[in-house]
Order: sequence, then structure tokens, then C-alpha cells
Amino acid sequence: MTIPVKVDDVICKFENPTLLSDKGGQKIVYTIQHPEFGRCVLKIGHYGSMTTLERIKREVSILSSLKSDYFPTNFDFQVLDQSRFFIIEELINGHTLDKVFRQFSSEQESCKLLNELLSAVSQLWAQKVIHRDLKPENIIIANGGPRILDLGIARVLDETSLTCSLAPFGPCTPNYASPEQLQNRKKSIDHRTDQFSLGIILGQLLLDGTHPFCPSLLGNGSSIPENINANIWAKDILKTKLSEPVFYILQRMLGHEPYQRFRKVDEIRDKLNIIILGES
Repeated sequence: MTIPVKVDDVICKFENPTLLSDKGGQKIVYTIQHPEFGRCVLKIGHYGSMTTLERIKREVSILSSLKSDYFPTNFDFQVLDQSRFFIIEELINGHTLDKVFRQFSSEQESCKLLNELLSAVSQLWAQKVIHRDLKPENIIIANGGPRILDLGIARVLDETSLTCSLAPFGPCTPNYASPEQLQNRKKSIDHRTDQFSLGIILGQLLLDGTHPFCPSLLGNGSSIPENINANIWAKDILKTKLSEPVFYILQRMLGHEPYQRFRKVDEIRDKLNIIILGES
């Protein structure tokens, strides 16, 4: 049921609204002073179809159920009319990971961050939710630790898929997508899909911010998604650069097919803990 409220009326309800971003009318983001929750983020967005609205509702539902320090808390969600909605959620102060790669450039620091990211996404996986859009821009480093944003294209495995089976690729950010996402192999989507994205992020951390599938690094004329599909990444460079245990983790996480990746998150974390603790 829609609520007949004007966008300006929504903004004016709160003190000190400050515009953060305006993405071409698709989403306007403000910081506001909420009378109950303090400084928050207000997102006023546009949805062009019921499928898009259903994705938004799923994102809100997931965040509301998590109650985790690794994800922003959702405080309110309302549909304004037949094309607009607003969300109020926790304001997280920090920097996105793409701005602070160099803080995690050592093997040990990279592995510590990956371990925390795995702790975060494991909470999603336990609810049979696949994020599907893990990337540095969706990870905020706050007080030294990661917070994960944007569950807008998360897949709930126990619910009906919202993706057209005939689409050329599934919902994703192509530069951080797994091969099964790029090929829209919906039946292959599971926690190992997110694992592949985390593998890309780990490789990028260890390459001082350079994407491991980057054409300029590999000396070819293909795009990053084309290299992902072709299983062409900086394997030789990283094998020379990294210790054997770290390279093993990275190679498994970047397995081209899901079965080549780690089956269980504890398998990765056990190996990471050995590296973090400096054990042989």
C-alpha cells in the first residue's frame, strides 16, 4: 500500500538534512538528524518495476533481521507512491575500502581483513542469502573494521529468483562478479559466488589496489569481465610475490568453477588464522 507523502515533506520532517549524493534521480541520499536514532542516512529512491521494489523490500528485510555490527541497521522503510520509496538507516562513518587499500597491503593485514569479511558474510550465508555485489566500494572501514553495504541485489536462495533466465548475465558489478554471475547460471549461485568476489578483493589488496584481472597488468586487450570469464588473472605475478599459504588461499577462492573453491568458510578461516598468528 502506497503512502501519499511528497518527497519534500519527507526531508522536511528531519533536522539538518545534508545532501550526500544525487545519482541521476534514481537515488538521492541525505544525512539527517533523526529524533530517535540520531544522525542517520535517508535514501529516497525510484523504482521502475515491481521486481525492483521486491528487491528493495528483500534488502530491508535482510538488514532488519541481521542485527549485526558488520551491517548498517535499518530504521525505517516506506513506499511513497507508485515509483518512489525512502529508507532510513544507520550512518556509518569511515572510508570505503577502495580509498584505503594501502592500510592492508601486507599479507597479514590482508588476511586479517579477509577473515573479518568472512565473519560478516557468513551471517548472510547462514540465512541462505548471497550478497552478489561484494566490492571495495561496498565495504566501509570504520574504527579499523569492515562494514558491508548495499544488499540491493542479494539473492535469497529459499525465495523465487527475480532474475530473467534469458538475461545475458545476472545482477552484479561485472568487474567483481563470478563467472556464474557473468554467464547467468542461476542454479550455480551459492556462497562460493561471494567467495569469488572476496578472492578478487584479496588479490587487489595484495597488488596495492590493482585488480588481479586488469588487462594492463596482464598485457592483453580484453576487459576485466572477459578475463574473469576466460580465467586469466595475475597468477604468475602473485605466485612470485606471495607466500605459498596465501597464494593457495587466493587460488582456491578464484577457482573458475564453484566446485574448485572452498566448500566451507571454516576451511578458509582455519588457513587464515595460521597466517594471522604467524604459525608455520
